[in-house]
Amino acid sequence: MVGPKPPFVSSEVERRAAVSEGVSTTLDTNGDGKVSAPQRFIALDSLRGIAALFIVFYHMGPFGWVAGWTPFRSGWMLVDFFFVLSGFVIAMSYGARLAQGYPRGSFLLIRLGRVVPLHLAVVAAFTLLEFAVFRPVLGEVHGWWEWVRGAFLLDAFATGAGNFYAPVSWAVGVEMVLYALAALLFGRGRCGLAAAVLLAAAGAWGMATHFKVFGFGFLLQRGLFDFAIGVLAWRLHQRLSGIEPGAALLTFAEIALIGLLLWLLWVTGKDGSWVILAAPLFAAMVLVFARDKGLVSRALQAKPFLWLGQLSFALFMVHLFWVILPNRFGPRLFAAMGRQEWIAPVQQKYGLLSMAPPPAVATAISLALLAGALATAWLAWRYIEEPARHWARRFAPPQH
Repeated sequence: MVGPKPPFVSSEVERRAAVSEGVSTTLDTNGDGKVSAPQRFIALDSLRGIAALFIVFYHMGPFGWVAGWTPFRSGWMLVDFFFVLSGFVIAMSYGARLAQGYPRGSFLLIRLGRVVPLHLAVVAAFTLLEFAVFRPVLGEVHGWWEWVRGAFLLDAFATGAGNFYAPVSWAVGVEMVLYALAALLFGRGRCGLAAAVLLAAAGAWGMATHFKVFGFGFLLQRGLFDFAIGVLAWRLHQRLSGIEPGAALLTFAEIALIGLLLWLLWVTGKDGSWVILAAPLFAAMVLVFARDKGLVSRALQAKPFLWLGQLSFALFMVHLFWVILPNRFGPRLFAAMGRQEWIAPVQQKYGLLSMAPPPAVATAISLALLAGALATAWLAWRYIEEPARHWARRFAPPQH
């Protein structure tokens, strides 16, 4: 089977994943059968890790100096960066291959194996907490329908996020819907393109008009729009591959885009319709940082950023353990310490807002919890995500 042309890969981590899934890592740039070294999008992997950090601090709430930083309060928008990047990477890795006959069932099984095992592990852990801690100790009961929604990724079709057993399952569910649509539409010519455009337009319309019904809520709408923008970014990247901007111009573009992103995140009072503006910005960032040649891109190649990018999915999946549990037990700990004034006057279930210590203490707590989340993410990556990736590779057809 002939691989896609050109089959770029997004980073060393993504390259290894591509190899495991049967994706060629060579690049035929001249059309003469000669191959050159693969291009890698290292900065994009690091940006994905930074996006995950924004989401962690967003879920902590305005707790301390760091989590209270204004751009972090709009961290929910960085999930849309994930969706845009997903469209870019899936189109890169599988768009041409699906058009050339790559088994669509194998593609779906590979994607399922990449994300669902860790999702099920999270559901299992929260289920254990439900019966070991929340019901007997805290008196909180979460219903079985909520469990079903979370375990089977039905929250992708809900009108809003929020599930105790699987707090971020909606995003995994939306990803699976997008993978199914990619398998259905990639390589279908004008009919597939027309269907994709209609779905993206429907997503944009739903967000702009705040239309929400079960089966087509804001969560799925943003995924449809973002993923399509990411696929478009890949097509543009292919078209522009022959243009080589200088490092100075790319550095200017990188700094300008980061500044524009920070401005967007700084604006208060945003609603879901702002995703329509954010997605093209994320696509522009993907196009610029995919070059890996500006000074910011080079800085993002430092090992801590690469490590963070490697853990991004696991961190996204597990970090709420380090928000929900401390939020419930923090007031009890402060009460035992005789620090009643550090307990919020009204119990808050969001973020860490059941606690109200001085800002310096809150900041120290938030950073300690981040360290715990990163350690847990590494364990999840090492013992669940990576083994699942290797397990999924068996579904990849042999290379020819």
